[in-house]
Amino acid sequence: MTDFKSLSSNQRFALNILVPMLYLFPLIFAYLSPKNFGFGFRGLVYAGLSIGAAGVLLWMAAMWRLGSSLAVLPGTDQLVTKGVYRVFRHPIYIGIVLTLTGLFVACGSVPCLVYVLLVVIPLNIFRARAEEKVLLEQLGSAYQQYRDSTVF
Repeated sequence: MTDFKSLSSNQRFALNILVPMLYLFPLIFAYLSPKNFGFGFRGLVYAGLSIGAAGVLLWMAAMWRLGSSLAVLPGTDQLVTKGVYRVFRHPIYIGIVLTLTGLFVACGSVPCLVYVLLVVIPLNIFRARAEEKVLLEQLGSAYQQYRDSTVF
């Protein structure tokens, strides 16, 4: 696992830009590619949009709750346990997956759904594990207790 503190400021800046770009690529592809809305099922369009909207709301609520603690690279000086963080340790990552999955179901994009499965979900799991390692080092038993009482 990478020690993020040992990265240069240029490397940290690059990661702060490049990691979020991995979420943008499938959106651009879905926008530019032919659409098969809901894979031909009107109900899937509405279901996908509902899932996507729920993901955006979760994502926004998590970012709002983090406030100044929001960062792409792991590390913090305080543990946030209120709002959506009362239930989920990584609501932003869950929100990202729900948002992208919902939009790609609504658009009817198999390649983008495969991208979510092969890139976005593993990336979010990797990021969550890296965050948890750093937070355990920084916050110790307080984080372990929080981790034990929450879902991904």
